[in-house]
Amino acid sequence: MTGSPMAMPLRIMHRWRQRMSGIELSILFCATAIALLVVQHAPAAPVVSGALPGVSAGLWSAAALTLLHVALALMTVVAVSLLVSGAACQWPRFRAFLIPALSVARAVPGLGLIGICAAVFPASVTIVLVAASSMIWRIVTAVLDAEDTLPPALDEVATGLRMTGWQRFWRLQIPVAVPLTTFRAMQSMPAFWVRLLAAEGLMMLMSHRTNGGCGAAVLHAMLDHHPLRIVEISLVILLLILLVDQAVMRPVLGWAQRYRPEGPLEERPRPQSWLLTVWRRTKPMLWLSGTLGDALAWIGNWRIGRPRSILPEQDVASREFPRAILPVLSLSVLVYAIYHAGLLRLVPSDVAESILTLSHVCGTLVLCLLVWVPLGLLISESRASLRNVCRNAVAACGLFPAVLLYPLCRELGLNSAIVLLFLGAHWLVGIVVLDAAKAIPSGLRQVATGLRLRGFLLWRRLLLPAIAPELCGGLLTAVVPVWNAVMVAEAFVPSDSGLGATLLSEVLGGALGAQILALMLLTLLSMLLDRLILQPLAVNAAQKYTL
Repeated sequence: MTGSPMAMPLRIMHRWRQRMSGIELSILFCATAIALLVVQHAPAAPVVSGALPGVSAGLWSAAALTLLHVALALMTVVAVSLLVSGAACQWPRFRAFLIPALSVARAVPGLGLIGICAAVFPASVTIVLVAASSMIWRIVTAVLDAEDTLPPALDEVATGLRMTGWQRFWRLQIPVAVPLTTFRAMQSMPAFWVRLLAAEGLMMLMSHRTNGGCGAAVLHAMLDHHPLRIVEISLVILLLILLVDQAVMRPVLGWAQRYRPEGPLEERPRPQSWLLTVWRRTKPMLWLSGTLGDALAWIGNWRIGRPRSILPEQDVASREFPRAILPVLSLSVLVYAIYHAGLLRLVPSDVAESILTLSHVCGTLVLCLLVWVPLGLLISESRASLRNVCRNAVAACGLFPAVLLYPLCRELGLNSAIVLLFLGAHWLVGIVVLDAAKAIPSGLRQVATGLRLRGFLLWRRLLLPAIAPELCGGLLTAVVPVWNAVMVAEAFVPSDSGLGATLLSEVLGGALGAQILALMLLTLLSMLLDRLILQPLAVNAAQKYTL
């Protein structure tokens, strides 16, 4: 509906025409081919031994280490996002390449990067990079969206003041992008925790050390068959999630509202934070904020680069080379790299497993919709206080990484991959449905009440069309944790089937070439589902039903 957070990304998405393009396929195939050719000379990745690691570290020591990983990952997100987005704003040709590259990065399941990063970086660096990868592409995309929606008047002022590329990026584009970047960062927190904890657990197996944080501690307890310790560690992880949410994400989200030109959204309450309120009422904290603001303004006044007299209004792409030839050439290079690495025998089995994995993900999304669409619409027709309580409860549950519940599900006999994936994805679908139903204009509800629309007719004529834009757009976000958890979920199924389980076994076995091939197929599956099904649904729903 009007004013929803999905409206602006959908317009940008339609303008970029992010469908399955030849450039995206070329980037994916070339990156895979280069990786396959490089691993022939790379050092061998760690291989899991038959013996379990020693005694696990203390519970609070593991919690402190996980909190350190969170802090390092968030700082990595900020640093890399500023670097990449600043380079994209300074060099239009790099931006033309970055847009399709971000589309490919969005489809890469982060847990599949563990084995590749572990072959190059130490264990702690691998954990931080895998966790940060879930958020970097979202932040960079948000900054690029803000550049496209920058008011023309501000462009004219920047040109008249002869601002350099750095000044325009820091003083104009970053403030405009703050609301959207914080919103995207908040959306990516469920996937962030899944990747972080799973990376800590897998790195424990690969490095044979238990000092890897809460993820390593809970996996060690599962291997030792200590259910009570699993519950204790899960409660500590829940405490860490609440701490990061209340001390970092909520204050930043509330602070970002000051940069929204049109003010807070009308149909939704303004994000609040008790910590931000205390901060604003404390004089030392206000002095610290003023000092930090002056320092950032001083940095933004650096005259780095040359003044821009004419701002680029469209992407600069290489039109000299026929784009239709790029996928063919990149596919030929990929076939040669697969043959050179001796992996042709794995292609038929991986393709067959990929079809099964795609069916698991699609079945999970259908199950989530069947559960939450009627339930969310029923909740939306209740009192406002009950709606807010349900929404807050669903949002809190969505932050909890469902992979910690997989050992319990295996003990209860819930061994279906669709059920395991449903545990982590349905909360995000529930948030999308509740937000979409809450954003229905009150005028339409009053008209429906005056016309005495009830039951199936009310749902068909008002509720379902009204939530369609945000529901279809929200699925683009809700499906991300599904691809992140598919490796772990399929591994918990008794019959090891699916490309995710195959990729996990190859990561733990140290087969770099095989896991690169499986990761490429898993990324291609994610791109097919996103570009051919979810994005067309979101764009068509936004064009047809958005008021």
